[in-house]
Amino acid sequence: MKVWSGVKSILDRTPLTVKIYIGFVLFGFLLMGLVSLNAYIKRPEQMQSLQLYEQKLESISSKKVNEKYYTSGRNAQNNNLEITYDSLTIGDVKGELSKQNIGWNEINKNRIVGHDYDTNIYLELFKERGSDKVTLILQRRN
Repeated sequence: MKVWSGVKSILDRTPLTVKIYIGFVLFGFLLMGLVSLNAYIKRPEQMQSLQLYEQKLESISSKKVNEKYYTSGRNAQNNNLEITYDSLTIGDVKGELSKQNIGWNEINKNRIVGHDYDTNIYLELFKERGSDKVTLILQRRN
């Protein structure tokens, strides 16, 4: 009770504009916390959708070398699945994905980005320099 009376007396002496600024800051922190909580709750569902999308690539799954899950973006809202294939070209992976409704944008001959309009998954496909490995990054945004 003593602490609350001290806080109340300080707030009684502060001007209205300072109280409004403090309110906006507290509201901002509350909003960021809710967004982070939402991203944390939806993470398993997003990762499952990326795994289901990876199953569409079953004909080239035998060439898979590495698979890594990670989050990125503000408040870890973007869920990523990075798959590395060995002994493939960008054309092979793009040809396998051409069965989907994907809009492609070629950045250069070693990097292509795309967006699957049906499942709302972003794709980044690039070839590592000096090797025959192709990396596919599937990204699901909240």
